[in-house]
Amino acid sequence: MNKAELKKRIHEMDFAIHELSLYLDTHPTCRKAMELLREYRARRDELIKAYEENFGKFIVTTDDVPTNGCWSWLSSPWPWDNDFLEG
Repeated sequence: MNKAELKKRIHEMDFAIHELSLYLDTHPTCRKAMELLREYRARRDELIKAYEENFGKFIVTTDDVPTNGCWSWLSSPWPWDNDFLEG
């Protein structure tokens, strides 16, 4: 799977997790929704692991601030420069 495909799959999992969380706000005893939430979180974790093994960090946080130099993402394409369909 290329970088764009991995990002797309991760974003799909994010969307599904968010929707299930909203559903569970109003249906807290729904076992099927809880099982799906666990399954999608595990899938997302696997996708992020695959992304980071092949392409570096998926999420950049303040813990990643370099002591000197600049952020590594400054030299990468910006999100609007990418197309999810391209590799």
